[in-house]
Amino acid sequence: MKRTFIYIGCLLMAAGTVATSCSEDETAELSSSIYPGNVEMVIPDEARQLIYTDKDLEASVLPLVKGETVQLGCIITPDDATFKDVVWTSSNEQVATVDADGLLKAVSGDGTGFSVVQVAPDVSYSGSGIASSLRVVVVNNLVPATSIAVASSADEVYAGEKLQFSFSLQPADVTYKTVKWSSSNDRVATVDDNGVVTGVESEDNHAKVTITATTLDGSAVVGSKEITVNRKIQPTEVTIDQNYSLDNGYMCAIGEKVLNLGYTTVPEDCTKSLIEWTSSDETIATVANGVVTFNQKGVFGRVTITAVCPETGNSSSIQLHLAEGLVRELFHDKNNYGWYNAKQSGNGTESSHVWSYGKVTVTTYTHNATTQRGDFRCWNPKTWLHAGNYPIFAIRMDDLRDMEGVTARNITLDASGTCDGNKYSGGLDGNNNKWLHDYKCSDGSHVFIYDLQSQKWATGELLPTGSVAEFTTLQFKYADIKTLDHQVDYNVYWVQTFKNMDDLKKYIESEGLTYDVIK
Repeated sequence: MKRTFIYIGCLLMAAGTVATSCSEDETAELSSSIYPGNVEMVIPDEARQLIYTDKDLEASVLPLVKGETVQLGCIITPDDATFKDVVWTSSNEQVATVDADGLLKAVSGDGTGFSVVQVAPDVSYSGSGIASSLRVVVVNNLVPATSIAVASSADEVYAGEKLQFSFSLQPADVTYKTVKWSSSNDRVATVDDNGVVTGVESEDNHAKVTITATTLDGSAVVGSKEITVNRKIQPTEVTIDQNYSLDNGYMCAIGEKVLNLGYTTVPEDCTKSLIEWTSSDETIATVANGVVTFNQKGVFGRVTITAVCPETGNSSSIQLHLAEGLVRELFHDKNNYGWYNAKQSGNGTESSHVWSYGKVTVTTYTHNATTQRGDFRCWNPKTWLHAGNYPIFAIRMDDLRDMEGVTARNITLDASGTCDGNKYSGGLDGNNNKWLHDYKCSDGSHVFIYDLQSQKWATGELLPTGSVAEFTTLQFKYADIKTLDHQVDYNVYWVQTFKNMDDLKKYIESEGLTYDVIK
């Protein structure tokens, strides 16, 4: 498809004079001359809609097919500039040319080379650095789109709020890389040239609308997605679920990073984003839309989270306690977990992991011809331990020693941190297999248990019981797994600290497991 893009004239702001031929009285006195302050290239709408952003070049690009022409214009400011003549140039005339009147013509190309088309004040003012440019790529033959996939970050939006849509075109080397957006009903939602959808207030509480992206190459290929536009309905009552409340004995762990509060509203289908959330101490935790985010600076204590219905003033609160020394990694959030493999490699292999609800599965790497290794590490920047509050440190995991063919393995709880200005590092209670207890559970997993009050670190010895210790490295070295000539998998189900052994036993039993004490 060959096009001619037309733009008539080279505009002057509010003047309407053709800039390429606009000249002032040559007898004007130099002292009264007004120099151009800016020149702006004007691109006709039909061509402008084809411009895309090249992420690699970080530049706007106009794609054209060989033989296409575009009539460009320009605006010079201020309006009463004395010197109004401009010069049009092309950096690569084998790709595209531009004449003295701003007529751009696509010459030849394979879509990789480009020409920078520029308009600037005439040579008499060329030293000013004022210019406006456009990068042009040319293809000899149009590559049309065959399909469009449309997506959005959500399936619904409230009236008056915005939702960003995106698209992808096939094939990857399609010539025109932009689309035209449209809404099936502008009284429900509008969409702008950038795919930003805005919900419109209507009488329908939950109105449906289809947003469509259409190709600009004449192929009539479209991609669509239906969304729901919800009417804004003021909440009159809000009630926060108290499952995580300190009053119910719940303690929050800083390593979990976030806590999603459950809550109910009246009416049930109100616009929940209208609820105003506040935190009594943002150094401990912040809150937005019922999602509490814990600080990662080691600030602990109690914080009250409150939700208010702005129209009625009705409110609900929950008191949370961010506990010193509580570690709780349960692998319940695919997008928010901090423990997994230590990213080791060797002999053409590398360790890896796969998350699934309630566990991560770690794949070892080949350490040597007869030995595998797969350390398990905390990747949070810091972990805070408190030997007085939560001295029992435990991990529930598979023991590869139970696997047929495995004759040995070494597990070491290894760390590096500080407490009260002193350093603590190395293996806990020595190097290999120095857990205090090993419970084998009824599902075949093991709980390896350490006691921070009775077991010493290689450097620094026992942690003090009255202070918070800050660790930057915390990991289980899982080494010398032999005799094996291939990679193997093991599961980790949780890593936690407990106040005492009774709490640990109750937790194991709460999972529906029984256990035998191996050590």
